[in-house]
Amino acid sequence: MRKLITTFAILIAVLVAGMTALVLLVNPNDFKSYMVQQVKKRSGYQLVLNGDLRWHVWPKLSILSGPMSLTAPGAAQPTVTADNMRLDVELLPLLSHQLHISNILITHAVIQAIPESAAQSGLNTPIAPDDPSSLSPTLGHWSLDIARVAITNSLLVWQDPQGEQLNFRNLTLRLHQDETRSGHYHLLTALTRNQQTFSVDLEGQMDASHYPYKLLFSVDRGHYQLQGVSLPEQGIEGDTSFNAEWSPMSSAFALTNFSLHANDSDFSGEANGSLAPTLKLGLTLHSQTANFDQLLLSHTSLSSVPSALPHHESTGGDGVEASHVRTPVVVEKNNRGFIDWLNQSDISSRLTADQATWHGVTVNDLVLDAHNVLGVMNLHSLAGKVGGGQFGLQGEVDFRPELTKVQLQTDVQRIPLEIVQPLLQLPSVLRGAISLQGQFTGQGLQGKDIVTQWQGQSSVELLGLDIPRMNVQQMVIDAVTRASNRVNADPKIHPVIPNMQGQFTLSKGQLQLTTLEGENDQVSLNALGNINFAQKNLDITFNLLTRGWKGDPSLIALLANEPIPLRFYGPWSHLQYALSVDRLLKNNFKSRVQQWLKDNEKTKNSSSGQ
Repeated sequence: MRKLITTFAILIAVLVAGMTALVLLVNPNDFKSYMVQQVKKRSGYQLVLNGDLRWHVWPKLSILSGPMSLTAPGAAQPTVTADNMRLDVELLPLLSHQLHISNILITHAVIQAIPESAAQSGLNTPIAPDDPSSLSPTLGHWSLDIARVAITNSLLVWQDPQGEQLNFRNLTLRLHQDETRSGHYHLLTALTRNQQTFSVDLEGQMDASHYPYKLLFSVDRGHYQLQGVSLPEQGIEGDTSFNAEWSPMSSAFALTNFSLHANDSDFSGEANGSLAPTLKLGLTLHSQTANFDQLLLSHTSLSSVPSALPHHESTGGDGVEASHVRTPVVVEKNNRGFIDWLNQSDISSRLTADQATWHGVTVNDLVLDAHNVLGVMNLHSLAGKVGGGQFGLQGEVDFRPELTKVQLQTDVQRIPLEIVQPLLQLPSVLRGAISLQGQFTGQGLQGKDIVTQWQGQSSVELLGLDIPRMNVQQMVIDAVTRASNRVNADPKIHPVIPNMQGQFTLSKGQLQLTTLEGENDQVSLNALGNINFAQKNLDITFNLLTRGWKGDPSLIALLANEPIPLRFYGPWSHLQYALSVDRLLKNNFKSRVQQWLKDNEKTKNSSSGQ
């Protein structure tokens, strides 16, 4: 044991003596001009090392520098500036006049990726061919080799093609490369903008053997997090991986094998495009589950909306108590920044999702196929399945005005009214399903904009329509039986509103029913009138021909041939109705008396003639 300790002591003494001798005999400032020339020859960049270089022997043999800067050819500002730099060198190669730098560590650096720091070349300056042999040049009898580069606690200033500067703070980049400029990297940084912070932690492989013509890299392990205002309380975070190709000279990029998880959403696919002169992006994505309420919306609130159940007017019928229901309202965050981004971009996208959530609505088999050019989006298809029905939209959306303009063709089949009414910020008083085929133009994308700022015309079909606690056919039956004891309804009949088809027009917040009619075994029904969404009132009259009566044959014949009008009118918060059965019966009695008088007169005339 004593001999082992003695051996280690001798080795340590020799190492200390060797490093001491190196510090005493080799002046690190002798390498300064050599490193400057090597950087100049290998990259064209101008390296400036201010102050003297000095040795640092623990925990590694290193050369420390004072303030340094690295400037691209012809650039007005340096690309990299730092207060200090550490070069970890290998001891044995120094003895044979080789400077092997195993690691470069730069802390508290400022890296500028802005036009003022970009390389400037003359119009006739030739571009050298991509020569991997230039990676290990020699100058004099010194040789230079760098395997690792680390930048920690630094700042990256990047300016996008539109001129906006973004500051990536707390930047840490570690790069390990071989002689072919292929290797491994690890990147951590954070971007704060508009009171939101986006942080990333990426790790993968990189191939810079063809740089600056092409840079290949992969993200084998990536984690990100987005937090701040107008976001879910827990933020948006997840993992990502992809392969990428970047062409610096053309600002073109391509992503393949793309995978992204964001909270409980997932996306996979590919992307390609370019960053300059304007952003051009092509996206092909698929998702098994996409929750757009978390990814795109600030919040969904609830607001009390008055029910449109009627109050009885004195003309007849029983009063129906009004109720208040709470319905979700479409509340979108201030997304002008996103719209400005669309106005400056060329984006072609195709998104498919097995299941998506939007404003609390589950959409299956979602398809979005659109092409946006500088704020004008050609919507090839927006389709999906909802609540046993399906929808399809086509048209154009213009994001350039302050209030978005739309031109849409709609094909809606059997969508539940319980879904449609809250999205349009309408009282949830109807049940059933609706089908629409029409064309619309207008301004705005929120629910209230659709019903007040759009115009157009459409066919409509109402299926399985039901008004809870109110049935128009039963209201007529009750009114007739109260007005006359000569007829009564078949107790086996349970009134059901028939499916109804028709047409309507929408203009300046007013929906005009031009036709709406339906028929089943119990009733024939048609409706005319209008709904004013801006003023929240309506005036609609239903005309009913009811069947299944028992009693006086003449009165049954009357009810089967004379429609009974049922009118709903007034504001939604205090809706009233009028049902004039008495008038119909009085008219019938009057007509029967007149007919009796006519028949009696004819009898008298015929008797006198004889």
